[in-house]
Order: sequence, then structure tokens, then C-alpha cells
Amino acid sequence: MNEFKKRIKNTTEDEKLNYYDENGDKLGTVSRQEAIRKGLLIESVHIWIINPQTRDVLMQKRSKNRQNDPGMIDVSASGHVALKEIPMQAIIREGKEEVGKTAFEKLIPTIKKLIDFEIDFSKEGRKGRYINHEYVGFSTAKLEEYEKQDEEVENLFFMNYYDVKKLIENKDENMRIPYNKITKQVFELIEQELENINKVKTREEE
Repeated sequence: MNEFKKRIKNTTEDEKLNYYDENGDKLGTVSRQEAIRKGLLIESVHIWIINPQTRDVLMQKRSKNRQNDPGMIDVSASGHVALKEIPMQAIIREGKEEVGKTAFEKLIPTIKKLIDFEIDFSKEGRKGRYINHEYVGFSTAKLEEYEKQDEEVENLFFMNYYDVKKLIENKDENMRIPYNKITKQVFELIEQELENINKVKTREEE
């Protein structure tokens, strides 16, 4: 096992995270496990990796060994913001770990922040309170170019964006992404970015 994968494998629920009050002011540090157990407000990051040509989204099925929401279908990559990290650093780290360093590095220049929001998963029947930073990135890489993180990801696969959206809107029990007013806003922002790409492509072809 190389050092990169060994470092990932040795990451545990005891890693320290910042936690915050309702105003977003830092209160201190806490282990991931304790934060989730006590419902403390911590930071997380999500990224949707989309092929702008096919409108396919790279999705992941979470490992059955995950502490939270094992076996559920989730966005391309996600995770916590570690100590001394800013959200962009966190999503780059998580992206490289969960879907492969080489493939993710190629799409880094395309990454855009969509929105920041607070979410309480306990209201969705799950665990965790987060200040979440939502991103989108674009890539035409084929599925075989991605490399899943075996410890946290059971499977990587493509789904059409509109099929993903429909499953979330229908509150499919296998989907980790909840459907609420924030999710609707995320969809609107993703579709705006896709439309912007389409406009640029149209201008280039004229």
C-alpha cells in the first residue's frame, strides 16, 4: 500500500474539526465522532462533477463501512473541512482521495463555488449538523479514468443529471442528498452553469 492510500486508510473518526455557533463563529475543536454524536455545527464540502457534453454526473455509492449513511448514493465527492483548511482546500483533498488524484487534478481549474448553507441532517432522519460548501466541477473524463477510495467508496458510476435530480425530488430512499429549498437552489445554480457553458460553446462554433 503506498503512502497516499495508507494516510487515507489511517484517517479515523477521531480527527479534529472546528465547530461553530449559530452565527458561524468558531467555538473550538472537537473529534468528528463527538461532533456528530452531539449535533455540533461543523463544516463540510460537496462537489458535483459533471460532463458538460453529456450532462452525466459522477455519483458514488458510499461504503457500507461508513459511520454516516452507509450504502447511500451521494454526490461525486464530499467530506469535512479539517483544521487549518479553507473549504476549497478541503474539496480538492477530498476529491483526490475519493475519485482519484489524476482525474481530479485535471478538473480543478473548472471548479466553482455554488452556495454555502447550513443543514441539520437530524431533520432528515440522519445525523450531523453542517455549514456546507457546495461546488461544481466539469470534466469529460471517462469512468475508467477515476479511481475510487476503497475504504469510503463502494462504487463510482455516471447518472444523467436530470435522472439524479428526479430521484432527489422524489426523495428516493437510496439518495443521501435531501430535497428542500436549498437543494432546489443548488439545482438552479448547476443548470445556470451548464447553460453558461452551452452559450460559450455556441459562440465558439459561430
